[in-house]
Amino acid sequence: MAYSIKLVTEVSPELLQKFAGNERFVTHAHNPCIIDILYQTFGWDGGLFLVLDNETPIGYLSCMIINGRIVSMPHFSFGGLVTLNPDHSEIYSEILPKIYEHFFDSDASDVSYLLREPGREGAFVQDNKVVSWIDISNTTIEQAIPATQRAKARKALEIGLISKIGGVELLDDLYRVYSRNMLRLGSPVLPKQLFGNILKFYKDGDARIICVYKEKIPVGVAFLMSYMGFFENTWFSTITDSNHLFPAQLLHMEMISFAIKQGGHTYSFGRSTMGSGVYEFKRRWGTEETIICWNYDKPVKMDIRKAEFLAKIWKLLPLGIANWIGPFIARKIY
Repeated sequence: MAYSIKLVTEVSPELLQKFAGNERFVTHAHNPCIIDILYQTFGWDGGLFLVLDNETPIGYLSCMIINGRIVSMPHFSFGGLVTLNPDHSEIYSEILPKIYEHFFDSDASDVSYLLREPGREGAFVQDNKVVSWIDISNTTIEQAIPATQRAKARKALEIGLISKIGGVELLDDLYRVYSRNMLRLGSPVLPKQLFGNILKFYKDGDARIICVYKEKIPVGVAFLMSYMGFFENTWFSTITDSNHLFPAQLLHMEMISFAIKQGGHTYSFGRSTMGSGVYEFKRRWGTEETIICWNYDKPVKMDIRKAEFLAKIWKLLPLGIANWIGPFIARKIY
């Protein structure tokens, strides 16, 4: 085969559906508008590429260029090729050098990349990340959510928690809870601007903030995104001291209800590390699991002890300082 690429400015959902067939995981990370949103937020170059087989379009890849690396897609669980052709590795081997040459105007003798998708396509692969999801096509809330989780969501309402679904008017409440939770975890925050830009520029799908309140104080927040019937709880945080009030269960019930009403086929609880506490929480919802492979061109050097030490140091920062520094780190860690 002789594969080539064509840079385009738009790709319609109808064309992506043609490339995807029955593939479930065509997600908001594949939405063409994300390229411009990431550029507006971080200043990264990026592009939308049709994959051609003898001048006939057979697939699609969106990617960003970060420090000389081709990344599909930063800050999202998914990315990678959308194509009915099963041999992704062969396609990648031909198109990645061409994408590199497009951005750097030089021969690609050593292409650096990070590709996130369900398949093992890279020379070196990390496969400990899992996306937990449920099929919500042609179903009801009672069928989609286990009775134990519905009961906890109802308990949250009985206790007095209320939920709101909205947009930019809820952004401050989202960031208030999200940033506090990320500091607790010892992880840098994403910039508030990213969430604002998604709310402003996202198209061909939903981008909604869901907040849960106890006496007008936000105790749980989520950022829901959808594309082509795939809905994902993309960012999610609760106040730990309020978890006994079941804000997490109420948040998920609201998002699943919304996704069903919108005619979605899949609700994703998002990405987690296999075996973690978050992973075990999601399993209680009767989820199915899809491993997301992080495909690299070279081995990734990771020092777990150093990472744990840095997380402990980060937790000691004042919230304002962490929120100031975190967005700068988000340009380097994605």
